[in-house]
Amino acid sequence: GSVRDALGFIMSADDDIADKEAEALFKIHGVDQRSAELAFSHPALGGEDAPVRMRQDGSTSKAFVPGTSTVIWPCAYSLGDYLCDATTAYRAKLGDGVGDATEAARVGAVTADTVAVELGAGLGLGGMVAARLGARYVAITDSTPAAASRNVQANGLGNAHVSELCWRRAAWRRAPKRDGDESESDIDDEPDEVPTAEDAVKSLLASLPDGRAPHIVIGSDICYSQGKQEMQALVDTLAAMCEPSRTTAYVVFEDRGDCCWGTLNYFWTAAESAGLVGDPTPVQDVTIDGKKRSGPGRHNDSERLLLRLTKRAAA
Repeated sequence: GSVRDALGFIMSADDDIADKEAEALFKIHGVDQRSAELAFSHPALGGEDAPVRMRQDGSTSKAFVPGTSTVIWPCAYSLGDYLCDATTAYRAKLGDGVGDATEAARVGAVTADTVAVELGAGLGLGGMVAARLGARYVAITDSTPAAASRNVQANGLGNAHVSELCWRRAAWRRAPKRDGDESESDIDDEPDEVPTAEDAVKSLLASLPDGRAPHIVIGSDICYSQGKQEMQALVDTLAAMCEPSRTTAYVVFEDRGDCCWGTLNYFWTAAESAGLVGDPTPVQDVTIDGKKRSGPGRHNDSERLLLRLTKRAAA
């Protein structure tokens, strides 16, 4: 009996290891990029009985395009967790009070008056979470928005609106260098007919309620291994969307090697010159109202940063 029990335990342990190895092999970047359908659930959204559902064109699909918006990326889950946790804490602190959308955005929370924009949305998870949390209006944007549009429609989110948005560099970066300027060049031969960041966001801003800047801008896995000019385009587009003392931006970044840190450096350098200020916090160390989050976290959260940014008032 004892030998049979011992063998059973060993076989069970081997099965557990095999299951975990199979699960790891099935995942790419720690997330499932193969299945046709995915789900995100959180108690703030009603738990597992009321998930945000997503369709993706995974790596086994003929429509799969590597490195693009056709599949889920891991930071999207961490961003969704943060929005839900922050909103739950904000509501608990308010009690029966009425929240202020600008104040809520400063702590990552969503209210019934919140206007949100997601950049580089991919499947649109971050924006859909904001919509499900009850935001007034969510603009979900990507240079290839078909996947997000499909998912928003499938989830029946009338307060979420999908549109195409390509990141562009600010007009001031095209100004000629002055004689004797030895600083690292931000100038290139970009044709004048290429839209500026200000041009790129004009119609989007006009479509938002009251034609004003959003309270919160979100993005996940939009900094990975791009070059300097791509980060300038991202930052300048973000900055063109932000209003001082109103907008707070959150970007979730994951360390996937040395090239990612170079990209993050380009991001911060561009942000400083564009008038954005902020700080990074490891996702596993993020606090909500001074308290550590109680959730189980996500795979590789220890290698992710939550970047929080606001825009300085013009001098």
